[in-house]
Amino acid sequence: MSLKYYTHFIAQSEGAIEYSEYRGVVELLGQSNVQGDREIARMLARSFDLDETDIQVLQWDHLH
Repeated sequence: MSLKYYTHFIAQSEGAIEYSEYRGVVELLGQSNVQGDREIARMLARSFDLDETDIQVLQWDHLH
């Protein structure tokens, strides 16, 4: 089972001057429902090989 989310977030490594802004649909495979900004930030950080604190979630919505 997979869940799809529209996400808009900023990724910035600690100490970096520049940041990357992303928006689009993210598909989470084998995941139960996501609860809260920190949980989605944790999952996004794993995908980008960053720390959870490097991700600032601006918006996310579950797609049906």
